Amino acid sequence: MSKVLVIKAHPNTSKSLSLIVGKEFINSYKKSHPDDEVIIRDLYAEEGVPPLNDVTMEAWRKQKFGEEMSQEEKNLLNQHAEWLDELISADKYVFINPMYNHFLPAELKQYLDLTAVAHKTFKYTAQGPVGLLKSKKEMHIQAAGGFYHDEKHQGALPDLGSIYLDNTMKFYGVDKIDSIYIEGADAVPNQRQAILDTAMEQARTKAKEF
Repeated sequence: MSKVLVIKAHPNTSKSLSLIVGKEFINSYKKSHPDDEVIIRDLYAEEGVPPLNDVTMEAWRKQKFGEEMSQEEKNLLNQHAEWLDELISADKYVFINPMYNHFLPAELKQYLDLTAVAHKTFKYTAQGPVGLLKSKKEMHIQAAGGFYHDEKHQGALPDLGSIYLDNTMKFYGVDKIDSIYIEGADAVPNQRQAILDTAMEQARTKAKEF
């Protein structure tokens, strides 16, 4: 049995194409893999992503030198550990997000900062850093109003967010990376339904193989 961690980095909007396709992927996955455990981590939930701020830095310093921490510092480090352990324990990752200005939402960037921990998701060696999350899979589901992955319609700027996410996963050791990009619904609004239909079919097909 595999554990699937769905990282939903998207505000809850009813017409979001990435959420619609993401839901189809998850439902199709559950049908194809009924014994697997699916966990959804909503980065836009009320509690938000645990921060990396002044309190965090001071708590890490105190932890390193064995100094007494305040309750706030202890609670924050416990949150960090909980979120990190959740990522490490999963076998497969599904990221669902919109493109924001050629990049990822801030909440997803913060999540990646939170989980980039030496000796947990990667380690340093004489030959350079080595990822520790071996033999795991990533699926990235992202919607954008324009075209960024279609050679016929690519814009002037690349999709920097997907490049960053995929490279971070590779840095962690994840070696099976796939994606579903839902693109062009704003650029060619008369093709919105056709774009969605194509992505939904991809979601159903790829969920079976994931």
